[in-house]
Amino acid sequence: MDKQPAVLVVEDDDAIRDVLEAALADEGYAVRAVRHGQAALETLRASPPDLVLLDLMLPVLDGWAFLEERLRLGLAPATRIVVLSASRRAHTLDRERLGVWAVVAKPFELDDLLTTVDGAVRQAAV
Repeated sequence: MDKQPAVLVVEDDDAIRDVLEAALADEGYAVRAVRHGQAALETLRASPPDLVLLDLMLPVLDGWAFLEERLRLGLAPATRIVVLSASRRAHTLDRERLGVWAVVAKPFELDDLLTTVDGAVRQAAV
């Protein structure tokens, strides 16, 4: 049996995080969730997922700093990153340098996000 693709959800909004966890689990993903970028870095060190869904506006260590720190530390270079953000600045990310596969604007349609996640995971597996 193939291994379930692992997704790390990095989201401080409880409602959004809970919906994402449930929807991804229903789609067959192994889901872990954390509330801030520092916990996400610790997760990458311990057990890198296939994909990170990353909010940018986070407490403790925000998504911008998480992306820079991940790059500086060389953590999980094969892990795909999908940024979730209501910030217009999110589209100014140096996606190639930071390893961001896609940016999804909040609010988002859940089906559209799941399609993006599926595409990122499938392409990573190739």
